[in-house]
Amino acid sequence: ADVCAQAVELGCLQAHLSGGEPTARREIVYIAAAAHEAGLYTNLITAGVLLDAPLLSRLKAAGLDHVQLSIQDAEAAAAERIGGMKGAHLRKQQVAKLVRDSGLPLTLNAVVHRQNLHNLSAIIELALAWDAARLEVAHVQYYGWALENRAALLPTRAQLDQATHIVE
Repeated sequence: ADVCAQAVELGCLQAHLSGGEPTARREIVYIAAAAHEAGLYTNLITAGVLLDAPLLSRLKAAGLDHVQLSIQDAEAAAAERIGGMKGAHLRKQQVAKLVRDSGLPLTLNAVVHRQNLHNLSAIIELALAWDAARLEVAHVQYYGWALENRAALLPTRAQLDQATHIVE
């Protein structure tokens, strides 16, 4: 709580609860409450696979303002191949509905790269179908695993040009 109060004193306006996976932390509700009580706008940035209705309810009661759900692709098979977790895509769809039903705003965050950029139009359609208030399209950050696999992830120039056209 003291850290959050100090952050506000320094001029911070938001607390982004991110990770790794923030919902894996036992104290995530306490952290959200401390941020809220300090006056920070609180945003949960999650893969969603550990987020269930009871935890979301406790987070909302603690003052959570927003949920940002990461997706790997619009197609379940590709998303699960990229994310390395069978059943994750359906779980994310269920979490999107939980968030919408809770009344919290939902942003979908699509991390794009060579393996999924060709599906950008479908990702946009998915965000609409899942009733997201916002879609953030972010290129993969090249560190750790992504740096080691940069050659397989870096989009081609044609992919980049097409994605730019789609976004515009």
